[in-house]
Amino acid sequence: MSIQIPAFQLIQNKRPMLVFVTTVKMIYERFDVSRRIDDKKLGYQRSFSKTRIKEIKNYINQEQGIIPNSILVNIDEGKFDYQENDNLLILEDTNSLGLIIDGQHRVNGCYDANPDFPLMVIATLGLSAMDQAKLFVIINKTQKGVPASLYLDLINLLEGDIEDFDGEGVSAERRAREIAIRLNQTDESPLYELIRTTEESGFGISLNEFVNQIKDYVEPKTGKLANYGFEQQYKIFEIYFRAVKAVFLEQWDNPKSYILKTVGFGGLMQAFYEIFNVVMQKHKMFNTENTIKVLELIQDFKFDRDNLPSGGGFKAQEKAGEKIVSKLKNAVREDFAVMIGD
Repeated sequence: MSIQIPAFQLIQNKRPMLVFVTTVKMIYERFDVSRRIDDKKLGYQRSFSKTRIKEIKNYINQEQGIIPNSILVNIDEGKFDYQENDNLLILEDTNSLGLIIDGQHRVNGCYDANPDFPLMVIATLGLSAMDQAKLFVIINKTQKGVPASLYLDLINLLEGDIEDFDGEGVSAERRAREIAIRLNQTDESPLYELIRTTEESGFGISLNEFVNQIKDYVEPKTGKLANYGFEQQYKIFEIYFRAVKAVFLEQWDNPKSYILKTVGFGGLMQAFYEIFNVVMQKHKMFNTENTIKVLELIQDFKFDRDNLPSGGGFKAQEKAGEKIVSKLKNAVREDFAVMIGD
């Protein structure tokens, strides 16, 4: 059993592509949005702007709108045959023919409006995952800019995987990105599914913000954690956020709290190295238990609008960090004072 669609071949710089018309239902049901998300509907919900999808749906249904530009897909190697003499594309009858490279919002919005809505499609043929990612970035960068977090999420495809993060030439950005992705994907991590890798806003911190906050610490030559190997660096941040979550759990779980918003998270990162040093000085070992003991000295610190500076820029984050450090230093002095005696 196969799917047959009239199609015309187009060749650019010796690369063949196919041009054809099909229903949005066929594209939606048989091409993927993200290789990282198995569930198609979940993939759309996590990678898309619901506002844009609704706007396209209303444009089609209420304004009788048209979509004159094409959708760009890639058909995977081995899942198609093109009969040039008959101008006929023959597709394997499968739910996963390839990837939608550009036009995902239009596909979802049109599908919600009318699954039988016809769309023009241009298909690249058998591109590698790396080439698809590069094409995606180039197209979107030209049109409106690739969101920084999405670019970082794709960087493995663009630049290739790294096996040894302690190897020469591994940038601070790649180290920081790997730490963020691991923390976001590991079930036991305190930041599990709290680091956003797409442009959507929501609960948690963006991948771009996370990388920007920790990359100076893990810079291989000048970073404050440069004397530690990559796995140790990862463990240090895992411990730190596990302790932060344990001490400030009520605020951590509260969507209205600023602890996982830009100013609160930035403040925690600005204060990180001072907290790290206090733990090492007091307890000689940086582990979760000892970090909790130190943070408990400031457990009444409030990550809210009344206590933190307004705005989310670097100055506000810096001031938030200074406030956390000041409170900790005062608490540490009082703690040591209690221990002094004959």
